[in-house]
Amino acid sequence: MKDAAPIVEKIAHVPDLPGVYQYIDRKGDILYIGKAKSLKKRVRSYFQPSANHNYRIGLMVSLVHDVLTIITNTEAEALILEAQLIKTHQPRYNIALKDDKSYPYFKLALNEMYPRLFLVREKFKKSSEYYGPYTSVRDARKVLGLINKFFLLRTSKMELNGTKTYRPCLNFQLKRCLAPCRGDVPETQYREEVQQVRMFLQGKYKELIKYLESKMYKASESLEFEKAARTRDQINAIERTFEKQLVLSPASEDMDIFALYRDFDFAGIEVLFIRYGRLLATDFFFFDSVDQVSDDNLIGQILNRIYMSESYVIPQKILLPFLYSDQDGLVHTLNEKSHSKVSILVPKRGDKKKAIELAYRNAESHLVEKKRQHVQAEEVLQKMQKTLHLQRLPKIIEAFDISHISGSHTVASMVCWKDNKPHKAGYRKFKIKNVEGIDDFACMTEVLTRHYRHAVYGEQPLPDLILIDGGKGQLNVAVHVLKELGILLEKVDVIGLAKGRTEKKRGGLRNQNEDFEYVVKPNQKNEIRIHRNSPVLYLLQNIRDESHRFAIKYHRSLRRKASLHSSLDDIPGIGKQRKQNLIQHFGSFKKLKNASREELQKTPGISQNIAQQIYHFFHE
Repeated sequence: MKDAAPIVEKIAHVPDLPGVYQYIDRKGDILYIGKAKSLKKRVRSYFQPSANHNYRIGLMVSLVHDVLTIITNTEAEALILEAQLIKTHQPRYNIALKDDKSYPYFKLALNEMYPRLFLVREKFKKSSEYYGPYTSVRDARKVLGLINKFFLLRTSKMELNGTKTYRPCLNFQLKRCLAPCRGDVPETQYREEVQQVRMFLQGKYKELIKYLESKMYKASESLEFEKAARTRDQINAIERTFEKQLVLSPASEDMDIFALYRDFDFAGIEVLFIRYGRLLATDFFFFDSVDQVSDDNLIGQILNRIYMSESYVIPQKILLPFLYSDQDGLVHTLNEKSHSKVSILVPKRGDKKKAIELAYRNAESHLVEKKRQHVQAEEVLQKMQKTLHLQRLPKIIEAFDISHISGSHTVASMVCWKDNKPHKAGYRKFKIKNVEGIDDFACMTEVLTRHYRHAVYGEQPLPDLILIDGGKGQLNVAVHVLKELGILLEKVDVIGLAKGRTEKKRGGLRNQNEDFEYVVKPNQKNEIRIHRNSPVLYLLQNIRDESHRFAIKYHRSLRRKASLHSSLDDIPGIGKQRKQNLIQHFGSFKKLKNASREELQKTPGISQNIAQQIYHFFHE
């Protein structure tokens, strides 16, 4: 980074306009990203002699060497840009807003002739209806399973426009689908099922049950007892579902309710998602080491994290436990993003105040449990550091594994563990490029070189611990690679986890063997045995097994992709869609191979030139 102007001189030239500011240290790293209605006033406020900063902010200000600004047209644009930049750069002094918060929704594709219902995480389209959010994919799938069982919507992905028919699947035989793919199902009949699903998802269970009861009585009067029994079971299932849901708004409002609870340097924010007056889902955000962070900062980061996501349907009302400092700017931004007016309220009495109190009690309960788990995780890491004589606390661990079958489709995986739990964003997979045949040592050399050369150039930080699956041989390979890259072993711990077998004496018999696992370290002759029931061994095994799983999954995907390779893939100009059109048009590869130029040209998406290439490939 080139020498920047002194920070005092830089501040004097900050514009009095809305935008985003970035504080930079002497190394060129971003310390903090913030937004402001007036960049000049906000940036100056940090460096005033009278500024009363807490220790954390004071330390950050002391490290600031330069400030960069990006001007926006409005404060709303600044809020959105701030969220995007924090997700991209992950500054050290920004709390919580490190990744996008994406919730699954039900999507009802009303733009289709026969609409489908399925789970998505996507930017919303006006042509469809969305129901959610669900914080648990498992819970959402349970609801979807219930809908698929009792409402006769199709689950197939094929495009149905009335011009082509298909053979119905097993769901039709099980009476779980009207099978519009047959081509003889009236749209009005199918839309009745769609309307019932909409009533179910909107919480209009009284109207829905009343409609189904009339349908059941009509079926009974017509002596269609099987149909009546099925409708009865449907009613019972719906009643059981809605009995479990808590009603928090008799007015059937859509609301998000926030509450914050603190316990020393820990904090937690609970969010209740109310849809159509009922508690649909909850989410909890946990923070540690935030005794120097204000309540306003914490709640602001979570508000940005949720509402700046493109895949979130903003409710009509947002209830907060206290007045948020940037509340007016947030309301303005949300009203621009939402299709309806959004209100942010701080209730003082009534049902809404009781809802805040409910969220507060949940936040307290969840924080106690999360704090206990956090302390246990910290204790395990401290025990690992002591048992394995590590130089630093292994908060970030990266583990590698190689997978292949007889040297074919060789791949490698790297999984990342952060604070004693998987960090999926840090996972990496590698396709081995420069090694032929079976040579795990050469494969490990290639993978480690490709990955850690980025650390040499400062593009990524080193982990606290590198875990290699194997004994001294694999460990020596890793040590050699790090030395070749100029990474000193004083900067990172490296260990190998290997399996051994020892003779077990029991009842006077010496021929019974027992497997065990041990750890090897560089420049240490003796192995380190860990007690079989030790949480340290359990953590290492868990990380190693996850690296196995991730590598095998990638290896299988490559094998599957290779097995699905077709001769059509070798023809220039034939992509996935044209290949699919050709197979559907001719019905078999044999008919396609023997087709004339004129027959090929009749296929949708196949021009005269493409038809000529296909014919030439198979015949000439």
